[in-house]
Amino acid sequence: MKMWAEMKRLWNNSTLKKKMIIYFIATVILMSITNIYSYYSMDILMNKMSITFEINIRLNNLHKTMEKFNQAYEGYLTTKYSKNLDEYYKYYTDLKKESEAIKMDYSNTTNILMMKNIKNMIITYLEHADAAVTARRGRAMDEYLRSYNESRKVYQYIIEYIQKLNNTLFFQNSQRYLSVRNTFYMVEVLNLIIILCIILLNIILITWFTSNIAKPISKLAETADEISHGNFDVPDITVETHDEVGITADAFNRMKTRIRQYINELKEKAELESKLKERELENLKMRSSLKEAELHALQSQINPHFLFNTLNAAAQMAMMEGADRACSFIENAAELFRYNIRNLDKPVTIGDEMNNIENYIYLLKERFSDKVEFSIQKDESILPIKIPCMVLQPIVENAFIHGISEIAGKGLIVIKAVKNGNHVDISIKDNGKGMPQEKINRILREEYGEEPEERTNKGHASGIGIKNVLSRLKLFYGSSDIMDIHSELGRGTEVILHIPMD
Repeated sequence: MKMWAEMKRLWNNSTLKKKMIIYFIATVILMSITNIYSYYSMDILMNKMSITFEINIRLNNLHKTMEKFNQAYEGYLTTKYSKNLDEYYKYYTDLKKESEAIKMDYSNTTNILMMKNIKNMIITYLEHADAAVTARRGRAMDEYLRSYNESRKVYQYIIEYIQKLNNTLFFQNSQRYLSVRNTFYMVEVLNLIIILCIILLNIILITWFTSNIAKPISKLAETADEISHGNFDVPDITVETHDEVGITADAFNRMKTRIRQYINELKEKAELESKLKERELENLKMRSSLKEAELHALQSQINPHFLFNTLNAAAQMAMMEGADRACSFIENAAELFRYNIRNLDKPVTIGDEMNNIENYIYLLKERFSDKVEFSIQKDESILPIKIPCMVLQPIVENAFIHGISEIAGKGLIVIKAVKNGNHVDISIKDNGKGMPQEKINRILREEYGEEPEERTNKGHASGIGIKNVLSRLKLFYGSSDIMDIHSELGRGTEVILHIPMD
């Protein structure tokens, strides 16, 4: 009972979208299980039958090869033609290969023993045949007759055993066919039952959904009509669920209450009109005081340049006190802060961007030395080339925050800046969790809305998302082919910027 009550509570708290998704997922899972079961059962049975039929075919081929070999064998013994001897050796090899190639179903011991006897008899038959041919060629008539008679006996046994095994396999195939047919019938009946159940469940759910949605909406329409005639004393609409309909009903109830309160307030304000002028005068004085307080508050805010100068002073104090590591950390933080507060409209050089990344990397290493490693490779000849400000740090931040910070092992970010023809290729590659191709396509098409952009900027030191970087690069260079993203889930992401040399 407790479990049922909990499930009912969770269902009532779910949105209509979630309810529909849960229903469709359950339907798909049920249908998938049925299809997988039927496919798996039929596949097993068909494989068994295919194996058995294949063995029948191999046995028939073996039987034909035996006859051809025996024909060549007796033909040579009778005529001693070289053509018969060549065919004898050819079919001799084929017979051995075909007998060894036949593999029986290990679930049936009798069949295995019969096939083993056939293979052993074939070996014996070939030995007697070889002995008879050798004796015939050497004119040893007694040995020839003895070997030939033995080979004839074994040959008859082999043919009988092959026919017997073929008949046994045919009977087993018949039994398996009946079993497959019965299984097919059961699967058909099961599928039909499931389909009928799903149809019935759909009818029940559609009726239930329609009732749950239509009943509150009808109440909403009736109440709205009463309110439109000036009656605000109608009772609130009660909806047990917390889906979109329930939220709409609650919002309507609150709106009705607030409208009624607003009307009452208007009536009270009409009665106190004479006092409002005095209050307005007092409000003006209060507003004036508030503006003055806001002005003082603005004047007391810390200037970003004051904070930058304060960090420099702290670095100098740390240096004088011998705290070299703290001094380096504060200096890098100050440089990073100074670079972040500069005017983004003014271009910088690739060298400036690389120096800013090195400052950022230094701070990350100090904080997460056991979590991430960095590698920077840059061509010194391309460092003076102009580039928009703050385009590399957001990408490195994105690689760290959304790439390697969520993996279990140690992360690696490799930054390369090399000349490639009339372009400079700047690559930021990580070994993080990667991203799906659909997300890459949305980034390159700049389809992120406001909410995803805010999620992208969450935790960034610069506050600049990758969409902003891509937009500024396209505007700066007047080209849409400016960025490539390659990623594989679980194996990392690589962002490549193609910067024109001119």
